[in-house]
Amino acid sequence: MQFRIRRTTKLCLRMNLWLMAIVLSAIITAPAAMATPAPGILVRNLMPDFWTFWRAARDRPAGVQLQLWHELYQQPNAAVFADLSSTCHADLQSDVLQKQYFPILESLIPAMRALSASLPNEIISVEAQFTKAFPDMRWRGPIYVMASVGCFNGRSQLIQGRQALLLGVDDMAGLHETHVRPLITHEMFHRYHYSHFAFEPELPQALWVRLWAEGLATFVAGRLNPGASTYELTTISPEAISRMDSRMSVLTKRFLGRLNSTSQADATEYFSDDSANKQIPARVGYYMGLEVAQYLAARYPMQTMARWDHAQAKPHILLALRHLAE
Repeated sequence: MQFRIRRTTKLCLRMNLWLMAIVLSAIITAPAAMATPAPGILVRNLMPDFWTFWRAARDRPAGVQLQLWHELYQQPNAAVFADLSSTCHADLQSDVLQKQYFPILESLIPAMRALSASLPNEIISVEAQFTKAFPDMRWRGPIYVMASVGCFNGRSQLIQGRQALLLGVDDMAGLHETHVRPLITHEMFHRYHYSHFAFEPELPQALWVRLWAEGLATFVAGRLNPGASTYELTTISPEAISRMDSRMSVLTKRFLGRLNSTSQADATEYFSDDSANKQIPARVGYYMGLEVAQYLAARYPMQTMARWDHAQAKPHILLALRHLAE
């Protein structure tokens, strides 16, 4: 979940008083100590370095902020940012940081402080719940809690040679995410699912592979967090969901025509926040994948679907897509 600066900016400007009241009530004036994780969970908290940066940079000119960002936040965590350099290349450009990211930080800070304080315990709670549902879970971190320059709210990828889970506190704040358990569950499922159904989001992979990986992770997040809204599961607005529902047959038929495409342009159309093709709603792949998983869940247990490999999963996915296309 990628390139969020434009969406984050718009959402920040629309932050309503109700949300601000909730967030401000939870403001913590200093970085919270990380709670003790379960055995094997490696929580890497990059936020103390971010707060060091912010205390020094808050009221400084943009050029000085950029220098302090590199010295106090990015350089101390250079190994992490090196592995994110491709994924977050656009967001990490100096002009983007100075003109788009730093100017909105002040409005995000209260929510970021609240999230920084709550995330450690949320991670521990979600991990305990998740391993009850999937007792064969073998992945045990690391989990990075960080400011992601608006690049992601949650992400799974290789960091320093290890399959990692990353949580972007600033992007969560910009998206008004106060109920973060579905997001953590979604990303944790990616780490579990990888051992059965290999999926690397940063590599070229067939559209149907991406659809299943994201759709099933979204479904599991909903199943393990009853009551979570569709927005909390997909970060797609109710209005956009309604438009997708009205066109689902057409959208699915078009997707079927590109089922095996590994084109990055096609992946962007279905799974990014910004699509050049106005006929394809942003992030529709997440919602379509959720619909596929929900259809198949009427026939198969969640744990069974989670253990399908590519060869086992594809016929079931085709069946569900053809049903949606009717």
